[in-house]
Amino acid sequence: MEKRKEILVNALKDKESQVRKCAADALEKLEIRERLDVIAEKIEKSEMLEKIRAIYALMDLKGSNVNALLANALKDPSEDVRAAAVRVLGEKGEAAIPFLIEVLKDDSPIVVRGVVEVLGDFEDQRLLGPLMGALKNPDSGVVERALEAISRLGDKRAEEAMFHFAEKGNSRMRSLAIKALGEMDR
Repeated sequence: MEKRKEILVNALKDKESQVRKCAADALEKLEIRERLDVIAEKIEKSEMLEKIRAIYALMDLKGSNVNALLANALKDPSEDVRAAAVRVLGEKGEAAIPFLIEVLKDDSPIVVRGVVEVLGDFEDQRLLGPLMGALKNPDSGVVERALEAISRLGDKRAEEAMFHFAEKGNSRMRSLAIKALGEMDR
């Protein structure tokens, strides 16, 4: 760690501005990583806004420790904190998918809407099952986001569900289901 920090500090003096900028960004990430204990404590014990700030401080960091902190934040009593954790986890790649799928069971429509949007961004056929499950959610916003995500997958296995929503959904759901039916090819 010391050699890494030494190289980054020296790079701050480089004649190329791009190198200096990258060094500054890297040093900032290194400093945040060195304060993970403090950030974990803030996520666990602070007021809501401080928790959210601490969660967003983890946005550019990778690693199992970071994912574990975010997964823990998914259990917070505040839906705003859980929603922030969902958004940040969504930037962590495939390693975050199991945590996100579990959050589909959350009681808050706001949180579940965020999860469905994030899962839809992965455009991964393996997520069809969880996204189809979201179509049963009582919140129309969750269902609409699930229809959008499923539409992007273009998976023909969702055809029956799209028939249902094309005939019986609200106008937004009908539009999304019809769009999905036109895009299915698998």
